[in-house]
Amino acid sequence: MIKMKATLFIVLTITVVATGALSISILMSCSKEENSNKNFSLLSKSETYKSVDKSTKTEIKLNYKDSTYSYHENYIMKAGDDVGYESKSKGKFKMDKDTLIFYTDMPSNDMLDYNIHHLTNEEIAKNKFSYIYPIDEKVNSNQVKIYFDNIAEIDDYKAFTIINNQLKPLQIIERKKLEEEKLIKTKNDNFFLFHYLIIEKPKNNQLLITGSHSESFLFDFDKIPYSAFHFYTRVYWNCSDFTGLRFLKTDKSLKRIINPDDKRYEVRDALNSAALGRVRFSICRLR
Repeated sequence: MIKMKATLFIVLTITVVATGALSISILMSCSKEENSNKNFSLLSKSETYKSVDKSTKTEIKLNYKDSTYSYHENYIMKAGDDVGYESKSKGKFKMDKDTLIFYTDMPSNDMLDYNIHHLTNEEIAKNKFSYIYPIDEKVNSNQVKIYFDNIAEIDDYKAFTIINNQLKPLQIIERKKLEEEKLIKTKNDNFFLFHYLIIEKPKNNQLLITGSHSESFLFDFDKIPYSAFHFYTRVYWNCSDFTGLRFLKTDKSLKRIINPDDKRYEVRDALNSAALGRVRFSICRLR
């Protein structure tokens, strides 16, 4: 009898231990799956924010899977308007707590109208850009020399680099208008050099030039293989550089954080006056 009770006790003990171990295993498995699903959802999430005011429609899309953004702004045509406009932007973003920081890609070659310079496909392929043309001039290794087209107002330009998600000023060493315009010949056409800036070259190869009329031009010297060149500011007529712009992100909206030292896009009501509301939340699952 005693032996039977001892045997029964051992069996019950083994059963309880096995059941407990199985429960813990199931709980751990569920916890791992929940965490996995949570992380997957975060990486796969995309969000769209929109804003409409009296003159423009604005849309920003965020893709958390690869930390990219796209921006599209359309002018709302009114009676008597002859032409409208649209502006695009795309690039990367970083999250700093509840703040989004944008880093815009340099424009693609098709953003500059072919009729402006008439470069051949071979010239563009060789130079890498349609809107940047190398100039055969020697420049100190710690400097860059940029010629600008005739519509650029270089007297107001400032230079920055990006360090720890902040704009840091760079020295403009020389700012000069040519006494005599210099002609540059291309295969099918030619263009003139009017004025230039010589700028301290940033050690991280990221140069940002801003102007008093919301101009913002990004030069990524990891992609630009020369230190003296002509630049067509016209490439930014239909695209916007938001490098360094910050937005406060909530569950329902994006709102630009105004920096009194950053005068870019002050007249963009859709960016500055009201929050862009989130209109879609989506989880994309791969199959």
